[in-house]
Amino acid sequence: MPEVTFVWRSEYGWPLDSVSDNVSTFGYEPDDFLVYGLSYEDIIHPADLEKVRKVLQEYSGTPGEDLVQEYRILNADGDARWVRENTQIIYGEDGLMQCLRAKIVDINDEKKHDDFMFIQDELGSHLSWPVNLEDSTDVLLELTTQLDAIDICALYVVDEVTGGLVLVNHKGLSSEFVKSVSYFGADSSQVNFAKRGFPVYKHYSEIYPFITGPVMQDEGLQGTAIIPVHHERHFVGLLIASSSSEFIIPEGDRDSLEVIKSLAGLMISNMTMSVMSDSMHYSMA
Repeated sequence: MPEVTFVWRSEYGWPLDSVSDNVSTFGYEPDDFLVYGLSYEDIIHPADLEKVRKVLQEYSGTPGEDLVQEYRILNADGDARWVRENTQIIYGEDGLMQCLRAKIVDINDEKKHDDFMFIQDELGSHLSWPVNLEDSTDVLLELTTQLDAIDICALYVVDEVTGGLVLVNHKGLSSEFVKSVSYFGADSSQVNFAKRGFPVYKHYSEIYPFITGPVMQDEGLQGTAIIPVHHERHFVGLLIASSSSEFIIPEGDRDSLEVIKSLAGLMISNMTMSVMSDSMHYSMA
């Protein structure tokens, strides 16, 4: 990926001296920063901004080797991208600090690959087949909520006796909400839709009838994913993942959810389905 270069003068307020033309990689033009007053801090992801400030402050106080850090920035269209920043302090002939030069590289694909490998490694090292259903789903949901935007999720498994969907584990949902979504019958719209195998990514307000029926309950859900889980062409479950902060599920998290979906299918298919007794349908939720 091309390096996007920013240079700040060592003056009060650290005015931006230049930015390379290839900042268009992220959907911006140099004039957005040099003429129209957009600050580099304006495009750093709000969740990472304080960390970036702190690291830079510590580095500028004790300069040595180049500063390297990784964080997220926002494209002009609002999409978050992971970048690696390499910052140098440039000194003049008089030995005084002249400017800060930062080179920014998009590493989003690299991060995505690392996330995939991490998810696969974690599931491979923690789960062996067959295992306790509750312990296995705890690991799966923990991995799901480690994604950048996801902090709420629920996993359903097909009941082999009734053909319905049973909520076997969840994270971030209230007990009242869980009562309304703990089971979907075999003839329900939820099961009929999920069997088709198409994931849906919408804001919760657009899809709540699918999940809760006619009553919309306030769980603070924003961007939500409904992901049917299949294994070897057999419908085995349903994964619902949601964010309490992001209006939509970001593309990077969607890719990771696809990996988690495949691993969930493998996990469910290798379970001894006899554990899905009536007493377990609701006790785990």
